[in-house]
Amino acid sequence: MFKNLPGFKSFPQAIGLPFLSTQEDAQLKFKSSEGGVKRLYSDEVIPVSDVAYWAQYYSLFNSAADVYSLISVQDVRQALSSQPQNLANLILHLSHHLFTLLPSSQFPNSPVMTNQDLSKEALNCLRVLGRIIVVVYEAEGDARERRALGVVDEETFADKWLWSRQRIEKDHKQPNVSAENGRPEEDGQFKIEDSDSEGEPEAEELDEIDEGVRAFKATIGRPASAPKVDGQATLTKAEGVSNDPLSQPTPDKDEDTLEDEDEEFVPCLVDRLFSCTVDLLFCAGFTLPESVKGENVAEKINYVIWEKGVGSTVNVGSTAGFDHNKTEVLRFLLVLLSTTIYTPPHALATTPNPPLHNLTHSLERRLILSLLCSFLNTSLAPVKPAAGLGLGNHLPYNHLISNSAEERRTLVRASMMVLLVALDYQVEGEKGMGDGKEENAFRYFVSKLHRKEDFSFILDGIIGILQEHNSVLNNYLPGSKTPIPYILETYMLLWRMIDLNKRFRQYVLDSGKALDIMCYILVTCLELKDDPSNHGLLRLLSYLLQTLSADQAFGSSLNQNIRLPIPSKWAVTGSAADFLIVSIYSIATTPGLNPLFPALTISIANVAPFLTDIGVQASTRLLQLFKAFSSPNFLLADEGHPRLVYYLLETFNSILYHQLNRNPNLVYAILRSHQDFQTLATFTLVSGLRDIQRRKALRAAAIEKNAGSSPGLHRTNSELEMLAEKAALLGQVDHDVDAEDDSSSRPASRRPLSPSTEEAPESDPQPFTTPGDLNVSSDPLAESTQSALPPPPMSVNTQPLSEKARGKMRATESTTSLSSPTTEGPEIPDEELMKVAQAGVGPNGYIPTQEWVSSWQKGLPLDPVLVAISELLPKIQETQPRVGAPSSKVINILKGVSLSEVLPPAPPIVPRRFQWSPASCVWLTSLLWGDIYVAGLTSIGIWRDTTVRLFGVKQAPVKGRGAQVGRVLKMIGVV
Repeated sequence: MFKNLPGFKSFPQAIGLPFLSTQEDAQLKFKSSEGGVKRLYSDEVIPVSDVAYWAQYYSLFNSAADVYSLISVQDVRQALSSQPQNLANLILHLSHHLFTLLPSSQFPNSPVMTNQDLSKEALNCLRVLGRIIVVVYEAEGDARERRALGVVDEETFADKWLWSRQRIEKDHKQPNVSAENGRPEEDGQFKIEDSDSEGEPEAEELDEIDEGVRAFKATIGRPASAPKVDGQATLTKAEGVSNDPLSQPTPDKDEDTLEDEDEEFVPCLVDRLFSCTVDLLFCAGFTLPESVKGENVAEKINYVIWEKGVGSTVNVGSTAGFDHNKTEVLRFLLVLLSTTIYTPPHALATTPNPPLHNLTHSLERRLILSLLCSFLNTSLAPVKPAAGLGLGNHLPYNHLISNSAEERRTLVRASMMVLLVALDYQVEGEKGMGDGKEENAFRYFVSKLHRKEDFSFILDGIIGILQEHNSVLNNYLPGSKTPIPYILETYMLLWRMIDLNKRFRQYVLDSGKALDIMCYILVTCLELKDDPSNHGLLRLLSYLLQTLSADQAFGSSLNQNIRLPIPSKWAVTGSAADFLIVSIYSIATTPGLNPLFPALTISIANVAPFLTDIGVQASTRLLQLFKAFSSPNFLLADEGHPRLVYYLLETFNSILYHQLNRNPNLVYAILRSHQDFQTLATFTLVSGLRDIQRRKALRAAAIEKNAGSSPGLHRTNSELEMLAEKAALLGQVDHDVDAEDDSSSRPASRRPLSPSTEEAPESDPQPFTTPGDLNVSSDPLAESTQSALPPPPMSVNTQPLSEKARGKMRATESTTSLSSPTTEGPEIPDEELMKVAQAGVGPNGYIPTQEWVSSWQKGLPLDPVLVAISELLPKIQETQPRVGAPSSKVINILKGVSLSEVLPPAPPIVPRRFQWSPASCVWLTSLLWGDIYVAGLTSIGIWRDTTVRLFGVKQAPVKGRGAQVGRVLKMIGVV
């Protein structure tokens, strides 16, 4: 009679003494005593009938943090090696308990007059199973690696207990009973029109359930779809209790069973866990409100869309508790899908992932649409005000008042992760969209979205997240707003939508918001470019920018002014095109971002035919970028570097062909840098190596000079050497570095024409970098910097130059310069230079040859630029002084000139779109799972202390106060 009285704190708790509660004491004993987790790997084989022991694993813990702190990876690993039978019994017991809870009429509500919390028990089953499965997946990855080396192992634990299917004897098969799919669609739900789909059969008959072994609606291998009604994807719900895969065998067509076609098999344990997990996402009272129950009170699994948005015009409602449960279930679903993490990149395409295949290829149509729309709408729904406070989450320090927003953000991130994992998955040999039932259903339905209301919801949601992220980066009150934890997922989702759905891409361009997206992309790159942990995100953004730049509408929109507020440190005078060029220059001159160069230069080349009125600053930066890429020490350092010069030459040619009179500043900058183009036209391996050696000699002289000077007036040797190396990478003449202290005496108009020594890249980085403390290592099959780029054609001109044009080209050899000539270095014999080449050039030791140099040098589209220089340079030399900005007379001359008589007809405008290759797919998969891995580490440590193979893990250095404390503790011997 006293069971329902409210609980009171004990006296020690009431007065604040540090005594353990009963629950905490039980958890401590579980961790330390022999009757707890240690018994799992003891010499004893724990019988299945010892219910009291097994019950601890689903009744003792109050949170996921409890599970991951009380059950370590070492505990599971030790049980797996010394007592695998105990671990198997634990998995089976927890699975059976979960399978029994779900269809129970009392779940998820706690039984009356008992202390049981069925919701907590279900969550604990998921938590403990997730803790165990990652270790089993790790061991399975080890076994696959040994088999690849030719070592024959016995049957692994995963093969025996997770993936095996038991044969059903004929005498024990359960008779089938029918159940109708008579439930009509929910009001306002599933309004996705699918004009390409045909009528589908009614749901198949459901099997009789067994007492204690329960049923799930999300069964594997038996998709049940509703018929098409009035051109809409009308998806119905089965009434009655759900069927159990344990009693729903599926025919097996393996060679071992061909002799007996009546042989049937029970789905494996992972399949049943997967089905149960999906059903928990749609369980009334657990993850959804009680109001979504069907007409039959026992029917609590209802595949309704969680939020208003795509495919639904109604909100079913949610609470912080439901959001928390959804997050826990989605976390376990990610664990089930995480075999990818333990697969090396070269084996990713050939290693099966059964749970992920079931998610994308085996579920019924209604369930796929429910999951897709629920994930999309949850991820992109507008931010709601804090409950009961009347305060919007956009207000400063609101996150300190309420934790509901953080819980919501955790759910949003989990939803995005599962959705992106589904969209990323492709079966080897699968060809694009519309190939039938064998394709990825998530990718298929994303490609079929076409309603403007859906596009508006998706685009507004993405831009809302980007806007909030931008405001967090540039707010004036540090800590007043919490950072967006899923910014990488947001950009990845945007890229997936643009790549998979052509109508959505066109909608983005027609909406006028593509310019805003470009600004958000560039500001994010500029803000994060100095953080190596975000270089993977920056690479993704460069590919997204290239994808957008391939459309003419995007290029034309760049001539408008920017509407968004840009931080003052990145602001640029002029149009969006000026901001694009100056930002790309700033990114390209940041050390460690070489993998971004191809996509960024292609983006400029794609939009160049449509750019007008490029400003002085952007024109100067573009020529500085050309000077950097065409410098011998950069050009000869990698096989792909000449392509960067090729793309910039295409940019200049597009301006000369299509927008000559509307870009006098850029044309003038080209004329000022004419010597760089003429040097490139006669470039050979020997001349390039001689220039490199001359620069080294000048640096050595500068260092020697600095060594004999006062240290208080000049930089140290190491600092000067570092600056000289940076300048050499950008192709800056070394006497500029030597005389940097006298730079103030140089004419201001000439200084910007040489790249800054403060922003030059130093070396070629690792190709992959993922967020957080994760660094994806270089792999022989990983995508190289240029692997996704097509080889450049031999020449940009399709017709030969006229005689007048040829005469102009010859005239360039005797043309005088607008600027002073460079200093010549000491002469070095050719034999010595070739020895230098054999030793390797650049940080990666690339060995260039004259044949290689000739193969790309002859194909550079230099002719249009050289002809333009020979035609225009004499016209302005008499008017323009040697120093200073161009006069108004020069500008007027350049606005009125014409090159139509000397240039051949303009080649067609063919933008370079991003091309997916196997290497780029592996890279994106590793980036996505790397972010999921880091998110798991920062929350509860899901995959911590396990050996992942998809990417390399590198511990990020501790900064700030934490680093100081660590040094002190290490100094005094504590750590």
